[in-house]
Amino acid sequence: MIVQLAQRSGISEDAARQQIMNMIGGIPLATRSTGGSRELVAFLASDRAASIHGADYIIDGGTMPTV
Repeated sequence: MIVQLAQRSGISEDAARQQIMNMIGGIPLATRSTGGSRELVAFLASDRAASIHGADYIIDGGTMPTV
């Protein structure tokens, strides 16, 4: 993806990589943003979540802004 973006835009691969990072808002560090994700994964893997069906959960540590 980086190579394709660089070629299409006429920029270096480093500039393309930075452009992608700017678009997605960077990569969250393992701080408070991942705490909820870990808890949700643990819950969904537990027996307590056995009756959950047909649900979508976004577990990305806050990388992608969603509505």
